[in-house]
Amino acid sequence: MPQSRVDGGREKVRLAIVGCGPRGLQCLEAFSRAVGERRLHAIDVTVFEPAGSPGAGHIYDPQQPRELLMNYATQHIDFWQRYRQSPMAQSESLIEWLDHRYPDLATTDQYIPRAIVGEYLSDCFQTVSKRFAPSSFRVVRKRVRRVWRDGLGWHIEFNGGTTSFDYVVLATGHEGLRPSLDGESTFSHGRRKARPVYPAKSQLSTGCVRAGASVLIRGMGLTAIDAVLSLTEGRSGEFQANDPLPRYIHCFNEPRLIDLRSRSGRPMLAKPTAKVEPIEDRFWEPFRRRLEDLQACRGRIRFRSDLFTVVSDAAAELLKRHGANPVRERDISNWYRGWARYRMDAQTAYDAMLQSHGVATGRLPKDIPFALGESWRKLYPQVVTLVSYGGLADDQYSSFRSVASEMERIAFGPPAKSIGKLLALISQGVVTLGQIAEPFPDGKDYDTILNAVIAGPHDPSFAGPIAGLLDDGVLRRHGPTNAIVTDHEGFVPGTECTLAIFGRATEGWVVGNDTLSRALHDQIDRWASRMAVITESVGGARYGF
Repeated sequence: MPQSRVDGGREKVRLAIVGCGPRGLQCLEAFSRAVGERRLHAIDVTVFEPAGSPGAGHIYDPQQPRELLMNYATQHIDFWQRYRQSPMAQSESLIEWLDHRYPDLATTDQYIPRAIVGEYLSDCFQTVSKRFAPSSFRVVRKRVRRVWRDGLGWHIEFNGGTTSFDYVVLATGHEGLRPSLDGESTFSHGRRKARPVYPAKSQLSTGCVRAGASVLIRGMGLTAIDAVLSLTEGRSGEFQANDPLPRYIHCFNEPRLIDLRSRSGRPMLAKPTAKVEPIEDRFWEPFRRRLEDLQACRGRIRFRSDLFTVVSDAAAELLKRHGANPVRERDISNWYRGWARYRMDAQTAYDAMLQSHGVATGRLPKDIPFALGESWRKLYPQVVTLVSYGGLADDQYSSFRSVASEMERIAFGPPAKSIGKLLALISQGVVTLGQIAEPFPDGKDYDTILNAVIAGPHDPSFAGPIAGLLDDGVLRRHGPTNAIVTDHEGFVPGTECTLAIFGRATEGWVVGNDTLSRALHDQIDRWASRMAVITESVGGARYGF
């Protein structure tokens, strides 16, 4: 058992939470609820979060431009959803919170600015932090560089000092929204170095990307769309309502040309709006049961033949329900192979986005990409349960990664409103699309180059704690996925329940980490319950609980 700090003759357990975006905030809330108010005074809690707004972190920074929208609808965001019965849960869903702060946005099917969600999460953090005694809780606005262990416990080195703890939780997420190393080295070709997109407010200012410039962006995902809207609408350009696409009104402060390029050329497709009538939930139950039956085959599941076939069957049945011509699972599979196998030229990519926008806004009938995306979204909790913690046969993870990457484009793209704006900019010649040629252009024909490809979950920062713990052999990777291995409570094997890690670094071993939902996983609650038992055994004798 770790040695705890003695404070005024009393033993105090020391806990550090490294990273306090939404995932770290979930850890803080679950821990405080599991331990209970009566025993929280026996525990010193330190939160390390360099971002200006704990709870929001970098991703949901309340200071980011308002034109950067969520791709997750308002009705699905409720930090307290699973814990309404807890006497400590005295806060609101996002819609309830919006109702008395931004009432115009307090409706379902809204894709609101990420900055506003950041304000909500910051308020949730303030609610949770008030559960702790001021003398036992502190926030250190510093970036953690290193975490290591010796016989005295865990030591944390940060900008400005080193301190020690009995228990540590790592929830470092994107570790500062770093661009991918691959992209950085590619863009450095020809002595040109790319700028990162984030933080957009500073990196994409007119001082960094001048008006009238030609801009090359590597990537066509959500980050690239953020960059495009920051460089246009974020500079006072306007989108006027028009049918079927908005019309862009130049502000003459934007770049002359924005060239989006990616290796595949495949774009993000639009999320459906409320104009697309949802099908009743009971439709999905037979497919959920088929997936749940696969639990008996954990460790031997074949991804495409066992699992993805169920998703494709659901998509085919969904199209039949909506009156489409008879569609079979084979038709879905053939469409998917055509989508994923080949690179797309600019016109094909534009047409795919335009089609998805029409379907998402209810102007066009539902099609195969809509049905496949909807089936993946509705069955995703079952997929997560099956794949996480080594559920697939070892040789199946490459297939899963490939499909999951494409389903990010098909199922988890931006709201239709953002796709409509991007299409308008393309049709008016402000934005162009293309593939990355080999070798990549050295940028000599561009005034500015931007890297919109964020570092992957298994590419830790050299200046962060995960890389050091890997080098020290404390953390180990799951071979087929390269993800950090934890147990079902989030603890790192071999650390005697003193080190836990949650979030992006475990992606693949634990699937579906990039979400605001607290209902998809229960390992944080499991960790908190275990920690409540551990801390009671450490401090109970001295405090009498």
